[in-house]
Amino acid sequence: MIASAKSTLQTLSLTSSFISSDKESERYKTVSVKIRIHKDLRKTLDFVREVENAGVDFITVHGRMRSTRSSEPVNLDAIKLVKEHARVPIVANGDVFSRADVERIVSETGVDGVMSARGLLEEPGLFARSPTLTTSKNHSAAVGEGSDDDQSQDNRWEVLETFLNNVIRAPIPFKLVVHHISEMVGSDRLQTGRGLIGTLFTKEERAALMECKSFLEVLDLVDGVRGVRRF
Repeated sequence: MIASAKSTLQTLSLTSSFISSDKESERYKTVSVKIRIHKDLRKTLDFVREVENAGVDFITVHGRMRSTRSSEPVNLDAIKLVKEHARVPIVANGDVFSRADVERIVSETGVDGVMSARGLLEEPGLFARSPTLTTSKNHSAAVGEGSDDDQSQDNRWEVLETFLNNVIRAPIPFKLVVHHISEMVGSDRLQTGRGLIGTLFTKEERAALMECKSFLEVLDLVDGVRGVRRF
């Protein structure tokens, strides 16, 4: 399980109690925490020591403060500092969009693992032995006008369709649906040419997605971009 906490004395005590209780309730349960760094890194290290003493199995560190925008670079020095002082495995989180990012972060911080969120929405095969995408593609190739070889490497439409079907079966808040899809079809990072893969939506199509007011409108837009009819 994952517990998320602010680095305050009150939360330290509560989180430690929660971890200890959870570990005692089931002998072989794995308990982890995911944290962001504090402006005062000493408080971050205090939190790490506290949850280690409580029995946490590993810690995921997002290298940004709560107030830091996702557009700002992740603080790898802070993650490295945590790794150097920790007794349990440390997983780095933040700015993981490619295998090169994974290798760079591990090399610079010495962490035991890497976690990705937005990167996996953009590239579902990020951690796979055979990546979903291995070459840059323009929009036309992504929506079905590329070569057969290109299409064999790109299953992002299939992944998006799986997500849509899951939403139908188990609805989640509409804003969250739009947010996830906006990352899956091509984020601002890729639109500006800094990514390694092409986008499923053009910038204009992504803007239209953000204007959708219902899930049916989202389905109509997705099907229109793909050139298919769902119903």
